[in-house]
Amino acid sequence: MRRLKAHGRPDEQGAILILVVLLTVTLVAMAALVVDVGALLDERRQLQNGADAGALAVAHSCGLGACNPTLAQGLADANSRDNASLATVTFPSANRVKVTTSTRNGVGTVLPYAFGQVLTGQKGRTLLATATAGWGPPASASALPLVISECELAQLEIGKHSVITFAKTSGPCVAKDTSGAFGWLTAACPTTFSTGATVVGNPGSSGPNPCLVINTNVLLPVFDTVTGTGSNTRYRIVGFAALRVTGWRFGGSNTSSPNPCGNTTCIAGTFINQVLNDPTGAGAGVGAGTGYGVSRIFLVS
Repeated sequence: MRRLKAHGRPDEQGAILILVVLLTVTLVAMAALVVDVGALLDERRQLQNGADAGALAVAHSCGLGACNPTLAQGLADANSRDNASLATVTFPSANRVKVTTSTRNGVGTVLPYAFGQVLTGQKGRTLLATATAGWGPPASASALPLVISECELAQLEIGKHSVITFAKTSGPCVAKDTSGAFGWLTAACPTTFSTGATVVGNPGSSGPNPCLVINTNVLLPVFDTVTGTGSNTRYRIVGFAALRVTGWRFGGSNTSSPNPCGNTTCIAGTFINQVLNDPTGAGAGVGAGTGYGVSRIFLVS
Protein backbone atom coordinates (compact mmCIF):
# COMPACT_ATOMS: atom_id res chain seq x y z
CA MET A 1 0.00 0.00 0.00
CA ARG A 2 2.84 2.37 0.79
CA ARG A 3 4.33 1.62 -2.71
CA LEU A 4 0.98 2.19 -4.39
CA LYS A 5 0.45 5.42 -2.51
CA ALA A 6 3.95 6.65 -3.22
CA HIS A 7 3.77 6.21 -6.96
CA GLY A 8 0.07 6.42 -7.60
CA ARG A 9 0.10 3.25 -9.81
CA PRO A 10 0.94 -0.45 -9.48
CA ASP A 11 4.43 -1.77 -10.30
CA GLU A 12 4.61 -2.30 -14.15
CA GLN A 13 8.15 -3.64 -14.47
CA GLY A 14 7.05 -7.25 -14.87
CA ALA A 15 4.44 -6.41 -17.53
CA ILE A 16 6.94 -4.40 -19.59
CA LEU A 17 9.45 -7.24 -19.51
CA ILE A 18 6.84 -9.67 -20.83
CA LEU A 19 5.88 -7.21 -23.57
CA VAL A 20 9.52 -6.73 -24.59
CA VAL A 21 10.02 -10.50 -24.81
CA LEU A 22 6.90 -10.95 -26.94
CA LEU A 23 7.84 -8.09 -29.27
CA THR A 24 11.39 -9.39 -29.61
CA VAL A 25 10.16 -12.86 -30.57
CA THR A 26 7.71 -11.33 -33.05
CA LEU A 27 10.37 -9.14 -34.64
CA VAL A 28 12.82 -12.02 -34.95
CA ALA A 29 10.11 -14.20 -36.52
CA MET A 30 9.20 -11.43 -38.96
CA ALA A 31 12.84 -10.88 -39.88
CA ALA A 32 13.26 -14.61 -40.49
CA LEU A 33 10.12 -14.59 -42.62
CA VAL A 34 11.37 -11.65 -44.66
CA VAL A 35 14.73 -13.33 -45.27
CA ASP A 36 13.23 -16.65 -46.33
CA VAL A 37 10.40 -15.21 -48.43
CA GLY A 38 12.83 -12.82 -50.11
CA ALA A 39 15.13 -15.74 -50.94
CA LEU A 40 12.20 -17.70 -52.37
CA LEU A 41 11.05 -14.80 -54.55
CA ASP A 42 14.57 -14.14 -55.80
CA GLU A 43 15.08 -17.81 -56.62
CA ARG A 44 11.77 -17.95 -58.47
CA ARG A 45 12.73 -14.92 -60.55
CA GLN A 46 16.02 -16.57 -61.52
CA LEU A 47 14.21 -19.77 -62.43
CA GLN A 48 11.65 -17.91 -64.54
CA ASN A 49 14.37 -16.03 -66.42
CA GLY A 50 16.09 -19.35 -67.11
CA ALA A 51 12.86 -20.97 -68.27
CA ASP A 52 12.04 -18.07 -70.61
CA ALA A 53 15.53 -17.97 -72.08
CA GLY A 54 15.69 -21.75 -72.45
CA ALA A 55 12.30 -22.00 -74.16
CA LEU A 56 13.15 -19.25 -76.64
CA ALA A 57 16.56 -20.78 -77.39
CA VAL A 58 15.07 -24.21 -78.10
CA ALA A 59 12.31 -22.62 -80.22
CA HIS A 60 14.98 -20.69 -82.12
CA SER A 61 16.84 -23.90 -82.91
CA CYS A 62 13.59 -25.54 -84.01
CA GLY A 63 12.84 -22.58 -86.27
CA LEU A 64 16.19 -23.18 -87.94
CA GLY A 65 15.14 -26.76 -88.64
CA ALA A 66 17.02 -28.75 -85.97
CA CYS A 67 15.50 -28.70 -82.48
CA ASN A 68 18.17 -28.77 -79.76
CA PRO A 69 16.64 -29.35 -76.29
CA THR A 70 20.06 -29.31 -74.59
CA LEU A 71 20.22 -25.52 -74.98
CA ALA A 72 17.74 -25.10 -72.12
CA GLN A 73 20.01 -26.48 -69.39
CA GLY A 74 22.87 -24.12 -70.12
CA LEU A 75 20.59 -21.07 -70.09
CA ALA A 76 18.85 -22.21 -66.91
CA ASP A 77 22.24 -22.42 -65.20
CA ALA A 78 23.42 -19.12 -66.69
CA ASN A 79 20.37 -17.31 -65.25
CA SER A 80 20.93 -18.77 -61.78
CA ARG A 81 23.35 -17.00 -59.43
CA ASP A 82 24.76 -20.27 -58.18
CA ASN A 83 24.93 -21.59 -61.76
CA ALA A 84 22.82 -24.56 -60.71
CA SER A 85 19.28 -25.24 -61.91
CA LEU A 86 17.46 -28.24 -63.28
CA ALA A 87 15.79 -27.83 -66.70
CA THR A 88 13.28 -30.26 -68.18
CA VAL A 89 12.22 -29.89 -71.83
CA THR A 90 9.01 -31.27 -73.33
CA PHE A 91 7.17 -30.68 -76.60
CA PRO A 92 3.46 -30.47 -75.68
CA SER A 93 2.30 -29.98 -79.27
CA ALA A 94 3.52 -29.22 -82.76
CA ASN A 95 5.65 -26.06 -82.89
CA ARG A 96 5.64 -25.69 -79.10
CA VAL A 97 8.33 -26.33 -76.51
CA LYS A 98 7.88 -26.18 -72.73
CA VAL A 99 10.80 -25.69 -70.34
CA THR A 100 10.40 -26.32 -66.60
CA THR A 101 13.18 -25.16 -64.31
CA SER A 102 13.63 -26.06 -60.65
CA THR A 103 16.05 -25.46 -57.81
CA ARG A 104 19.13 -27.61 -57.56
CA ASN A 105 22.03 -27.62 -55.12
CA GLY A 106 24.66 -29.99 -53.82
CA VAL A 107 22.22 -31.97 -51.68
CA GLY A 108 19.15 -32.10 -53.89
CA THR A 109 16.46 -29.85 -55.30
CA VAL A 110 15.33 -28.13 -52.08
CA LEU A 111 16.10 -24.47 -51.49
CA PRO A 112 16.97 -24.53 -47.76
CA TYR A 113 15.34 -22.06 -45.38
CA ALA A 114 17.60 -19.71 -43.45
CA PHE A 115 15.27 -19.58 -40.43
CA GLY A 116 11.95 -21.01 -41.56
CA GLN A 117 12.61 -24.58 -40.43
CA VAL A 118 11.93 -23.57 -36.83
CA LEU A 119 8.53 -22.17 -37.77
CA THR A 120 7.46 -24.64 -40.46
CA GLY A 121 9.22 -27.83 -39.51
CA GLN A 122 10.45 -28.10 -43.12
CA LYS A 123 14.02 -27.80 -44.34
CA GLY A 124 13.04 -25.75 -47.38
CA ARG A 125 11.09 -25.77 -50.62
CA THR A 126 11.54 -26.94 -54.20
CA LEU A 127 10.61 -24.10 -56.52
CA LEU A 128 9.47 -24.48 -60.13
CA ALA A 129 9.07 -22.12 -63.09
CA THR A 130 7.74 -22.87 -66.56
CA ALA A 131 7.80 -21.18 -69.93
CA THR A 132 6.36 -22.24 -73.28
CA ALA A 133 7.65 -20.90 -76.58
CA GLY A 134 6.41 -21.44 -80.11
CA TRP A 135 7.59 -20.98 -83.65
CA GLY A 136 5.95 -20.81 -87.05
CA PRO A 137 5.86 -19.01 -90.40
CA PRO A 138 5.52 -15.21 -90.15
CA ALA A 139 2.14 -13.72 -90.97
CA SER A 140 3.90 -10.55 -92.10
CA ALA A 141 7.45 -9.31 -92.47
CA SER A 142 9.56 -6.46 -93.74
CA ALA A 143 10.93 -7.65 -97.07
CA LEU A 144 12.51 -6.61 -100.34
CA PRO A 145 9.81 -5.67 -102.91
CA LEU A 146 10.98 -8.49 -105.17
CA VAL A 147 8.84 -11.63 -105.38
CA ILE A 148 9.82 -15.20 -106.09
CA SER A 149 7.40 -18.01 -106.94
CA GLU A 150 7.07 -21.01 -104.67
CA CYS A 151 7.56 -23.07 -107.84
CA GLU A 152 10.98 -21.46 -108.29
CA LEU A 153 11.80 -21.92 -104.62
CA ALA A 154 10.99 -25.63 -104.82
CA GLN A 155 13.74 -26.04 -107.45
CA LEU A 156 16.36 -24.55 -105.13
CA GLU A 157 18.14 -25.92 -102.08
CA ILE A 158 18.68 -24.27 -98.71
CA GLY A 159 22.39 -23.61 -98.21
CA LYS A 160 23.31 -23.95 -101.89
CA HIS A 161 24.32 -20.95 -103.97
CA SER A 162 21.84 -20.19 -106.76
CA VAL A 163 21.21 -17.71 -109.54
CA ILE A 164 17.52 -16.87 -109.98
CA THR A 165 16.56 -15.43 -113.36
CA PHE A 166 13.38 -13.50 -114.13
CA ALA A 167 11.06 -13.34 -117.18
CA LYS A 168 11.70 -16.97 -118.11
CA THR A 169 10.79 -18.45 -121.46
CA SER A 170 11.23 -22.13 -120.56
CA GLY A 171 11.37 -24.50 -117.61
CA PRO A 172 8.89 -25.83 -115.03
CA CYS A 173 8.17 -22.37 -113.58
CA VAL A 174 7.70 -20.36 -116.76
CA ALA A 175 3.98 -19.95 -116.04
CA LYS A 176 4.86 -18.40 -112.70
CA ASP A 177 6.82 -15.54 -114.25
CA THR A 178 4.96 -12.75 -116.01
CA SER A 179 7.02 -11.40 -118.87
CA GLY A 180 7.98 -7.77 -118.32
CA ALA A 181 7.27 -7.73 -114.58
CA PHE A 182 10.72 -8.96 -113.57
CA GLY A 183 9.45 -9.68 -110.07
CA TRP A 184 9.68 -6.14 -108.74
CA LEU A 185 6.67 -4.68 -106.94
CA THR A 186 5.20 -1.22 -106.77
CA ALA A 187 6.47 -0.67 -103.24
CA ALA A 188 9.26 0.99 -101.30
CA CYS A 189 12.37 -0.83 -100.14
CA PRO A 190 11.80 -2.44 -97.74
CA THR A 191 8.03 -2.84 -97.26
CA THR A 192 6.01 -4.87 -94.79
CA PHE A 193 4.03 -7.54 -96.64
CA SER A 194 1.32 -9.83 -95.24
CA THR A 195 0.57 -13.38 -96.29
CA GLY A 196 -2.70 -13.72 -98.18
CA ALA A 197 -2.39 -10.20 -99.59
CA THR A 198 -2.33 -9.40 -103.30
CA VAL A 199 0.46 -7.07 -104.41
CA VAL A 200 0.99 -5.10 -107.58
CA GLY A 201 3.84 -5.78 -110.01
CA ASN A 202 6.01 -3.04 -111.43
CA PRO A 203 6.56 -3.90 -115.14
CA GLY A 204 9.98 -3.28 -116.63
CA SER A 205 11.35 -1.93 -113.36
CA SER A 206 15.01 -2.28 -112.51
CA GLY A 207 14.06 -1.97 -108.86
CA PRO A 208 14.70 0.71 -106.26
CA ASN A 209 18.38 1.63 -106.00
CA PRO A 210 20.24 1.42 -103.71
CA CYS A 211 18.33 -1.44 -102.17
CA LEU A 212 20.59 -4.48 -102.34
CA VAL A 213 23.91 -4.94 -100.56
CA ILE A 214 26.29 -7.83 -101.22
CA ASN A 215 26.71 -10.33 -98.37
CA THR A 216 23.62 -9.20 -96.49
CA ASN A 217 20.43 -11.14 -95.74
CA VAL A 218 17.10 -10.06 -97.21
CA LEU A 219 13.60 -11.50 -97.10
CA LEU A 220 11.79 -12.10 -100.38
CA PRO A 221 7.98 -12.41 -100.54
CA VAL A 222 6.94 -15.79 -101.97
CA PHE A 223 3.86 -15.96 -104.21
CA ASP A 224 1.76 -18.92 -105.36
CA THR A 225 -0.43 -17.35 -108.07
CA VAL A 226 0.00 -14.51 -110.53
CA THR A 227 -2.64 -12.87 -112.71
CA GLY A 228 -2.59 -10.21 -115.38
CA THR A 229 0.28 -8.76 -117.36
CA GLY A 230 2.18 -5.51 -117.42
CA SER A 231 0.81 -2.91 -115.03
CA ASN A 232 -2.06 -5.28 -114.18
CA THR A 233 0.26 -7.97 -112.78
CA ARG A 234 -0.93 -9.18 -109.38
CA TYR A 235 0.85 -11.63 -107.07
CA ARG A 236 -0.66 -13.41 -104.05
CA ILE A 237 1.84 -13.58 -101.18
CA VAL A 238 1.95 -16.87 -99.25
CA GLY A 239 5.20 -16.60 -97.27
CA PHE A 240 8.79 -15.40 -97.12
CA ALA A 241 12.22 -16.76 -98.01
CA ALA A 242 15.58 -15.54 -96.71
CA LEU A 243 18.39 -14.93 -99.18
CA ARG A 244 22.01 -14.02 -98.50
CA VAL A 245 22.74 -11.83 -101.51
CA THR A 246 25.95 -12.25 -103.53
CA GLY A 247 25.06 -10.29 -106.69
CA TRP A 248 22.35 -9.13 -109.07
CA ARG A 249 21.56 -7.56 -112.42
CA PHE A 250 18.38 -5.57 -113.01
CA GLY A 251 19.68 -3.20 -115.65
CA GLY A 252 21.03 0.30 -115.58
CA SER A 253 22.86 1.27 -112.42
CA ASN A 254 21.13 -1.46 -110.44
CA THR A 255 23.75 -4.10 -111.23
CA SER A 256 26.30 -5.46 -108.80
CA SER A 257 30.00 -5.78 -109.41
CA PRO A 258 30.76 -8.46 -110.33
CA ASN A 259 27.69 -9.13 -112.42
CA PRO A 260 26.59 -12.75 -111.78
CA CYS A 261 24.53 -13.32 -114.95
CA GLY A 262 25.68 -11.30 -117.97
CA ASN A 263 22.76 -9.72 -119.84
CA THR A 264 20.09 -11.70 -117.98
CA THR A 265 17.88 -10.16 -115.29
CA CYS A 266 18.73 -12.06 -112.12
CA ILE A 267 19.59 -12.12 -108.45
CA ALA A 268 22.21 -14.47 -106.99
CA GLY A 269 22.72 -15.75 -103.49
CA THR A 270 22.19 -18.55 -101.00
CA PHE A 271 18.80 -19.28 -99.46
CA ILE A 272 19.10 -19.77 -95.72
CA ASN A 273 16.98 -20.61 -92.70
CA GLN A 274 16.25 -17.50 -90.66
CA VAL A 275 14.43 -16.83 -87.39
CA LEU A 276 12.57 -13.61 -86.63
CA ASN A 277 11.41 -12.43 -83.22
CA ASP A 278 7.71 -11.84 -82.76
CA PRO A 279 7.09 -8.08 -82.35
CA THR A 280 3.80 -8.71 -80.56
CA GLY A 281 5.37 -11.05 -78.01
CA ALA A 282 2.30 -13.28 -78.03
CA GLY A 283 2.40 -15.18 -81.30
CA ALA A 284 0.02 -12.89 -83.19
CA GLY A 285 2.75 -12.33 -85.78
CA VAL A 286 2.77 -16.02 -86.72
CA GLY A 287 0.65 -17.27 -89.58
CA ALA A 288 -0.37 -20.58 -91.08
CA GLY A 289 1.14 -22.44 -94.00
CA THR A 290 4.75 -22.89 -95.00
CA GLY A 291 7.66 -20.88 -93.68
CA TYR A 292 9.99 -21.50 -96.66
CA GLY A 293 12.86 -21.52 -94.18
CA VAL A 294 11.73 -18.39 -92.28
CA SER A 295 10.14 -18.67 -88.81
CA ARG A 296 9.05 -16.41 -85.97
CA ILE A 297 9.55 -17.38 -82.33
CA PHE A 298 7.48 -16.16 -79.39
CA LEU A 299 6.71 -16.85 -75.75
CA VAL A 300 3.30 -18.40 -75.17
CA SER A 301 3.40 -17.96 -71.39
